[in-house]
Amino acid sequence: MHSIILTSLSILGLAGALAGPALAEPKAPTEEESADASFVESLLGKSYEGELDIEDWTDFGGGLVSPPIYVRLYQREDGTSLVLTSRETPTGSFVVTDALVISKPWKGYAVSISCMQGDDFTLRFIGDARGPESKEWWTEVRRAWEIALKHETEPEPETETETGSTAEPGPEAEPKPEPGKITKADTKGVQCANPSW
Repeated sequence: MHSIILTSLSILGLAGALAGPALAEPKAPTEEESADASFVESLLGKSYEGELDIEDWTDFGGGLVSPPIYVRLYQREDGTSLVLTSRETPTGSFVVTDALVISKPWKGYAVSISCMQGDDFTLRFIGDARGPESKEWWTEVRRAWEIALKHETEPEPETETETGSTAEPGPEAEPKPEPGKITKADTKGVQCANPSW
């Protein structure tokens, strides 16, 4: 009986320890995180021509992802990175569509805006990666993000069958992110170009 009680208490203690962090309140953003969020918000929708100079950020360049979406990488003195996506307008100017602040990478890692996943050779991924300096492509990716591109229009599903009956509505498809939107991505299969190449 005594061992049953001790076993039960041990199980309850373990369950309490496991449930403890899940019940904890989310931590409030730091002052720096709040400042970065406000800064990112101020960039969205900003129009510019040529290159966009951002005070206190060094421009590391960028390029075309897929028409009309472009990506550009900036870095602050403390090692924090800023990734901007922009959409080219018909007049040749650009509009910032999304911005991502990435904390300083771990030692040996670097942020790359030239990443791909699997057989998709479009460089529409951003990664926090590392690898040997002698290799052009790094496959050890710690964090990854995807840049949404314009998807080809899918045909409208037919609402009537040949017999005249109405087809059952399927589950609603998730809305696709706007072109240029940056979202968290799975790192599986992502490889990034060595930024030194």
